Amino acid sequence: MIQPISAPTLAPAAVLEQVRALFALLARHTEPIELVEQRYNFLPQRFCWRGDVRRVRAVARVWEHPGRALRPARRYFEVVCGPGHSFVLFQDLQVGTWHVSL
Repeated sequence: MIQPISAPTLAPAAVLEQVRALFALLARHTEPIELVEQRYNFLPQRFCWRGDVRRVRAVARVWEHPGRALRPARRYFEVVCGPGHSFVLFQDLQVGTWHVSL
């Protein structure tokens, strides 16, 4: 006896959530920065963005995203530069360039 196999279907809300997450990922705006100084040859210490040199007072988090078909691997740093001034910086691990995520 052969039984039909039905593929699991996603609820419309789940599909909508996946589309929204993909759109948010593609709509993120980034700008290149110049990394002026690193701490321990790894952590950002000072960077130049829009003509201003900013000193990193603390690194709140570090995480990585592996490379995918259209996006190279990235290392992210959530940094604090002063009261009310926090940024998410990332390094393109394939090319070595630095960017700020807005």
